[in-house]
Amino acid sequence: MIEEDIRELDRLTLARSLEGLEAEIWDRVADREVAKRWSSRLLLLQAVLMGAAFGLSAIAGHLYGARSTPPGELSVFSTHMPLSASTLLDGARP
Repeated sequence: MIEEDIRELDRLTLARSLEGLEAEIWDRVADREVAKRWSSRLLLLQAVLMGAAFGLSAIAGHLYGARSTPPGELSVFSTHMPLSASTLLDGARP
């Protein structure tokens, strides 16, 4: 049965020559390998950049977030403001 199929395929004329098929396949394999290497390099670069951004934001948060606000700061919810809602509801009038 397989021999008959091979003979039938041998009798058919192909629309395309198979001479360069193997070379084309290996070229495509090489292209995929190059793309795979570039993809892994870009992934590594993204990871490094995300790590750097996370580290810098943590440092900036530590440096600027640790500062205390001055007591005379204007704020809507501050209990130190004379006409804030919390002091008016409490009955402490200025």
